[in-house]
Amino acid sequence: MQVSVVEQDKNKLKVEVRGETQAFMHLLATQAWKEGGEAAGIREHPFMAEPKIVVEGTNPKKILEKSAVAIQEQCDEFKTEFKRALKEE
Repeated sequence: MQVSVVEQDKNKLKVEVRGETQAFMHLLATQAWKEGGEAAGIREHPFMAEPKIVVEGTNPKKILEKSAVAIQEQCDEFKTEFKRALKEE
């Protein structure tokens, strides 16, 4: 995964994420909405462009960082619960 900032100002952040899918961008955008921002995953061309996410809000950088942390916590919780479920069988 390679992340690069495409556009940035006070209330908007556009980030390109090479090596990821549109599904990951959708997950990140959904979490950004929960963190108080407005976000969308975009891909200008299905074969020639890398996926991007646009986040708007009072502090889009912080919104995106909080979103990444929340997703990591959800993955950790899933991993723990999945291991527990396997032991119960």
